[in-house]
Amino acid sequence: MINKVIRQAVEFTETYKKYFDAPIPIREGMCFKVIYPGLLSGLQDSDIFAGRCSKRHIVHAGMFRYYGFPNYTPETRTEIGTGGKNGGYCFDFSAKYNTDLTDEETVIIEELDAFWRIHGTMAKVRNDPKNEFLFDSGFSTPNNIDSMVKKGLPGYISDVKSMPEGDFKKGLLLALEAVENTLKFYIKEADEKSNETVKKNINALLEHEPKTLAEALQLILIFELLTHERHYEIHWLDVAVGDIYAHEIDNGSLTEDEAIELIKAFFEMINENGDTTVCRLVMGGIGRRNTENADRFLKAALKAEQLHNRVTPQFTVRLYEDMDKEVLKLSYDTLNITGTLPLFYNDDIIIPGVAESFGITNEEATMYYPVGCGEYVLGYISPALLITNWNVPKTLNEALRDSDAASFDELYQTFVKHIEIHARKLAKYIRLVVDTHNENNVFLLASLVIDDCIKRNKPILNGGARYLGASIMGHGYTNAGDALAALKKVVFENKLYTLDEVITALDANFEGYEGIRKALQNVPKYGNDIIEVDMMVSDLWRLLDAETHKAGREYGIDFLAMASANPSGHFMGRLTGATPDGRLSGTSYAICNAPAAGNDKNGITAMLNSIMRTPPANGGATTNIKLSRKFLENERDKFEALFSAFWAGGGQQASITLLDRGELEAAIKEPEKHPHVMVRLGGWTARFIDLDTFVQQEILARTLY
Repeated sequence: MINKVIRQAVEFTETYKKYFDAPIPIREGMCFKVIYPGLLSGLQDSDIFAGRCSKRHIVHAGMFRYYGFPNYTPETRTEIGTGGKNGGYCFDFSAKYNTDLTDEETVIIEELDAFWRIHGTMAKVRNDPKNEFLFDSGFSTPNNIDSMVKKGLPGYISDVKSMPEGDFKKGLLLALEAVENTLKFYIKEADEKSNETVKKNINALLEHEPKTLAEALQLILIFELLTHERHYEIHWLDVAVGDIYAHEIDNGSLTEDEAIELIKAFFEMINENGDTTVCRLVMGGIGRRNTENADRFLKAALKAEQLHNRVTPQFTVRLYEDMDKEVLKLSYDTLNITGTLPLFYNDDIIIPGVAESFGITNEEATMYYPVGCGEYVLGYISPALLITNWNVPKTLNEALRDSDAASFDELYQTFVKHIEIHARKLAKYIRLVVDTHNENNVFLLASLVIDDCIKRNKPILNGGARYLGASIMGHGYTNAGDALAALKKVVFENKLYTLDEVITALDANFEGYEGIRKALQNVPKYGNDIIEVDMMVSDLWRLLDAETHKAGREYGIDFLAMASANPSGHFMGRLTGATPDGRLSGTSYAICNAPAAGNDKNGITAMLNSIMRTPPANGGATTNIKLSRKFLENERDKFEALFSAFWAGGGQQASITLLDRGELEAAIKEPEKHPHVMVRLGGWTARFIDLDTFVQQEILARTLY
């Protein structure tokens, strides 16, 4: 018997062929109806909510994706696929290599493979002669769940039916049919399982907008599943459901304990469905329309998180000076229980920084959202194409070899030229991705659930969203800044070695040149409250951000920001040679906005002072901080005072990992006894025992305060 997903891949492919010459929205709508509800799992006996991804024999054998993880693209190495954010028409090109297939299934998969190597959206990007990279093609943006809860499915249908006649409207109605079919699928499932709770809530959603907390959470789960699948991005859940929550609590139709159980079940569904590297849930902050009711819900959600205590969702709280202090207290209480969550973002610093960086108003900047690993996107009004990475130390190494500088300023100017060239190449690639999408896709459901697309009668990437935004994920800022400081001191000020001698040492990975490495290492490093070094990192970030924005505008991107939030510095460092900060070839970069592991030697206050010098006009800055659990448990007043000073002094973000001393070493020695140990990698929380050995070693090397 042919695997269900393969059968559906065939049906999907045949539908694509049938409607190949149809208008793009019609083809997409017909293909989308093949996917949903067909690829969803049914209800389980204990389910409170419907909306579970299928446990697939083959991941995404052939389908259309809006955005998110995981999916696969054709590579020159045909024995393996590469995961990534691959929006549009997709196929798992590694299926025939990593799946047990019958002879009949193998023939089918090979035929599908050959077809989608030509017609897949990512394949079209990769095959374009203008393409210089092997990056991805997807994008991500949080849905406007506040509007979603107000409208409900009937409201969306009414809005679309009121649009001018045209193919975009017809396509949207087809996508909405898929949503209706999904709800009806779950009603049938609920009947078979005699699950009256789910049946009642789903029936209500077919008839009207949500009127209870359970209905609102159910609607959000369905739309998140169909637009994000395993890549949940939930912005301002407290705003969307706060009024409903408060109304039900106040009229006695729901107790706080019952609400907490509902929220916990909502979290559990996300944890089961979602990819552990993403799945962010953001609440709190400046700009919410219903602060009091939103905070009431946020407090209940924090209590639910204390009971949930899993890797996902990546619970995130936006802080600000005048916030409800009970929310902050509960947030710290929750951190003490979970060890890693919630994550903290400081609106007082970030909002004006985003406004400056993106060239928007402060009011628009209140809608910032740290998508995925923490790269900033404007919720509801802009997609974020998070598809390009920048190996900053590698760019510096290239500049060294292209320079015969007699002074540090001359070397720096050569570096600037390399930055300008690379920024334009990345912006050009992003433009290629956008153009390819617009030639093939309209992203119907995504266009429905963010602002302006319906009003403008245009798809999300083609004039529908207010802004077209993107982020470049930069790695190794700290190493590059430390390297510049070291070169300035060792080569140009103290003249201990020439630039050529340093380059020779780098090429040899410092073997036989230990004296040069020691001299470079001995120069003070970022993370020790040394202004000259800290500003080298800060000024480099400003330069990178300015050049990426300039390049983005050249290629029609409203804002192209530089972010340091993704932990891929682990893997990028593994593929990069030695660098002038004294780092050896193949070792991890400093992750995100933190010092290189072990380089912060002057205490936590000095480390935080360095971090506070990071320019707030950036595309996202994540800082990992390892603290002794006993510090929060036994010295709570000092902990709160420390972070109050950090937030007031300009600290933007904190991703805190609480640990007992020796806990990580014990987990490495006896992993079976430590499945509960959670750590922050950079953009996400993970079980320590699940990580690659070289990632574990970098985390182990971080200073524990």
